[in-house]
Amino acid sequence: MAKAQKMEDPAVAEEISRYRLPDGLFAPETSLPHAFTVVANRVSLTLQKMYSERFGLSVVGWRLMAILGTHSPLSAKALAELTAMDQVSTSRALDQLVAKRLVSRRVDPSDRRRVVLRLSKKGEVVYSEVVPVLFAAENALMSGLSAEDSRMIRSIMRKLIDRSAEVLPDDGDWQTVLRDYGYADSSGLTPADAENSAREEPGVPSE
Repeated sequence: MAKAQKMEDPAVAEEISRYRLPDGLFAPETSLPHAFTVVANRVSLTLQKMYSERFGLSVVGWRLMAILGTHSPLSAKALAELTAMDQVSTSRALDQLVAKRLVSRRVDPSDRRRVVLRLSKKGEVVYSEVVPVLFAAENALMSGLSAEDSRMIRSIMRKLIDRSAEVLPDDGDWQTVLRDYGYADSSGLTPADAENSAREEPGVPSE
């Protein structure tokens, strides 16, 4: 068995510790990413039972086909950006879709340096069979909501998608996110800053 990786640079660990959360402040299972993942996984599982059995598609493969079904032609890079998936996973899934003759890969006539992707005729047939199940799954989710709640959720989701592209870009890094949006108290101090400030106050003994 491979040995566990050693802790990272102590400076990195210290940076993370600056933003540690007070006990009980946050529960991962109540976070937005967790909620989105739970919903997405349940929808994906429902769809996968259909498209995996009928067409041998993977979750990633279907997600790429879903975008190509309405946004063709696209480059592999643009497709990865629209699905927020890394280009390695996208490329691997595309190779499988091309091998299944569900997606065509052609040189763009208007720009010979660019390769574009689109659904093949066979891919369009598969897409037309899966989309009704996706539509039904979405309707099932929204059926318990009022018309106003439904409109509000769709509006907020569009804003969150745009916001995620702005503050969590593909070329971003977690340390910048932590520094810009990590925990700070009402005065704007991180826990480490607050401790240091307290130690520096007259009459407060240092450890």
